[in-house]
Amino acid sequence: MFKIACSLCLCIVFSLQAQAQAQAQAQAQVQAQVKAKKCDSLATLTWLIGDWHSENSRLTITESWQRVSSHTFEGAGFTYSIAKNQRVSAETLRLVEMSNQVFYIAKVASNDLPVAFKLTQCSHELAVFENPQHDFPKKLSYQLTGDNKMTVDVFGADGKGFSIVFIGKK
Repeated sequence: MFKIACSLCLCIVFSLQAQAQAQAQAQAQVQAQVKAKKCDSLATLTWLIGDWHSENSRLTITESWQRVSSHTFEGAGFTYSIAKNQRVSAETLRLVEMSNQVFYIAKVASNDLPVAFKLTQCSHELAVFENPQHDFPKKLSYQLTGDNKMTVDVFGADGKGFSIVFIGKK
């Protein structure tokens, strides 16, 4: 009789554990769907708006973003050589929300046409844009890393690339 009671208790415990695991998995799936759904609009990326500045011993880099509509942010990036005392590169940037997706579009001097990157991951402090067919970069990651600080990681093949740490002025 004791063995039957113990077996019954074990069955109940295992059943409760299985139910708890199933509920946790279902909750994780719902949270993932909610998080993924947020990436279909510019609403989670408003923290990018403003002027960002980075400087080291060789370069000054600026990036500015402004909202021009509920579906478009426009930006510009400039790199200045301190030694040459002149601008060495410029890029025109745009974030566009269309067809329930967000795209980062960059026009740089080295490409005849703008290059589009799709928003693949986002949160209230992270935006990851990817274009695996592009030569370099293939992935751009913007992350708010503190009060008025943002790190931009630029990745090529095999994750090789560089980072820029910006200080913001809102």
